[in-house]
Amino acid sequence: MSCMEVVTVFGGSGFLGRYVVRQLASQGLFIRVIVRNPNEALFLRVYGKVGQIQLIGGDIKEELKIQEYVKGSSCVINCVATFFETRSQSFNVLHVSAAKNLAKVAKKEGVSQFIHISSLGASTESTSQLQRSKGAGEEAVLECFPNANIVRPSLIFGIEDTFFNRFAKLSSISPFIPVVGPETKFQPVYVDDVAKVISMLVETGQKKKYLELGGDETYTFRELIKLLLAEIKRKRLILKIPFSIARVMAATNDFFRLILGDVVPAFLTLAQVKSLEKDNVVGRDSDKFSDFKIAPKKLKIVLPTIVSRFNKS
Repeated sequence: MSCMEVVTVFGGSGFLGRYVVRQLASQGLFIRVIVRNPNEALFLRVYGKVGQIQLIGGDIKEELKIQEYVKGSSCVINCVATFFETRSQSFNVLHVSAAKNLAKVAKKEGVSQFIHISSLGASTESTSQLQRSKGAGEEAVLECFPNANIVRPSLIFGIEDTFFNRFAKLSSISPFIPVVGPETKFQPVYVDDVAKVISMLVETGQKKKYLELGGDETYTFRELIKLLLAEIKRKRLILKIPFSIARVMAATNDFFRLILGDVVPAFLTLAQVKSLEKDNVVGRDSDKFSDFKIAPKKLKIVLPTIVSRFNKS
């Protein structure tokens, strides 16, 4: 791709999005980042030269303005996602309707490449509403933009991640760590490695790629928590929460969030519980990091940096 061409990124200030923007900037590309609050995304500008990264206030759900956002783009990347619903933001609206409209407008505007970030385990057959919406979103995007690239990462880790930071924080205030699905398997993947693959897709102009990205090592949920506790030198009881009990707890939490809104924290949702009922590992026949000649960074190398502020010693 020529440095004069425009790449438009939706969700560019999020956990994965910021790394994608940085990787694209290193290619010298002009990047247009659509964010709800540009003032909270000013840090992105330091990733590029003066004028290289343009911040535009907007929302992927604003159907009438999408055309304005993507006009003149050679590539559009959708990094927008949520792990829980709110009164004003449902899985289906964000992951399906908004993604479909974005892909449809991108195709109409002559965008040559569309990259949609989904998640490993996404399927319209999933029992999890979250993963079901992700699967429906993939289908909706491909319906409107048949040559789109679909990227499905496993559990993403990095300095700003919610997984390890959340459990590390919990370990500092609780004598036990509740775990739903302790034997569920993951292939944790480093956030910048995922961003590199996305950047390489843009650089090479590849289309119609279906990528499942996971690290070289597979861990159970329990093993991830043990690894975390060992790193921050804390001894905590890992308390297994049976799925039957977790579903009741999560459904109760979802109910009160529906009634009271965001004042109730989304500490456990029914969609998350159902996602944990199935392993989150890469399929044998999918494209992987090796196809891009990238050696995924190992969790044990990055974890000390992620949780250093929680280290007891």
